[in-house]
Amino acid sequence: MRDVITLEATADRQAEVLDFCAEVAAAHGHAVLSDHLRLELADPEATPLVALARRDGHLVGVAVASEANQSLLIEVATGHLHDQPAPTDLVTALVAALVGRIRDSDPRPITWWVRAHDPWADAVARSCGFRADRRLLQLRVRLDRALLDRLATFTVPTRAFRPGDDDAEWLQVNNRAFAVHGEQGSWDETTLRRRLTAEWFDAEGFRLHEHEGRLIAFCWTKMHAPNAHDGALGEIYVIAVDPDHTGRGLGRALTAAGLVSIASRGVDEAMLYVDADNEPAVALYRSLGMEVHHVDRSFVLATETRA
Repeated sequence: MRDVITLEATADRQAEVLDFCAEVAAAHGHAVLSDHLRLELADPEATPLVALARRDGHLVGVAVASEANQSLLIEVATGHLHDQPAPTDLVTALVAALVGRIRDSDPRPITWWVRAHDPWADAVARSCGFRADRRLLQLRVRLDRALLDRLATFTVPTRAFRPGDDDAEWLQVNNRAFAVHGEQGSWDETTLRRRLTAEWFDAEGFRLHEHEGRLIAFCWTKMHAPNAHDGALGEIYVIAVDPDHTGRGLGRALTAAGLVSIASRGVDEAMLYVDADNEPAVALYRSLGMEVHHVDRSFVLATETRA
């Protein structure tokens, strides 16, 4: 059997790619595509590039690329290990396609996010010229009564996000808070709209804290349905404090507000993602009882490597 790698327009294969990634995610127990790429794939106005691997006519692997959010991102999803295509071919084809679309003078690196369940990633990354970059921890905690009673002592007043009314101010605070974070710190109206119209969005779980009538901190939560590997999970999806208001304990307070919000919807386990080198945030979350569940990683292909 021979694997055939092709580059195709997203619009032509949108449903097939999303269905394949959903099947792989179900097999592994957690997502194989980030929300950023999955929502972009589902948007008929977006133009992410896909590389497909087929075996005997059947889709067995997918790589997806995006130039949105001022970042160049790729992610790869393959079937079960005994029936997967050569990931090197997928990544190589996708990188080559990206290089052809980007000006030689573009200084941005290509970032490839790798899930914890992809043991082939290191060898493939080396063969394609990538170097190891970030480590992203998924932390989890049980929301038992003792923790909830403790969290209640940290909370500050919050209100639900109002789509349409709060968009512009929230984008300003988010982008200020994540100014040095390429993926999270360059959101625009389209990026936000894709999430506000996603099937999982719940305004009550998007908590805002204001001071003197201005938004200064927020905690956005997201609910995950049970699957074959996990029960229902609540996620602290995005959390931030305006840089002008740090040092006041608002990070802890908004984390507490998010966890309480998750528990109020009948879910007793919560998780979040945090960069391993963000030591203050990791220490904060650990102080609330959160522990590492797994580690995802990113690899970077620098401009000079692609030349």
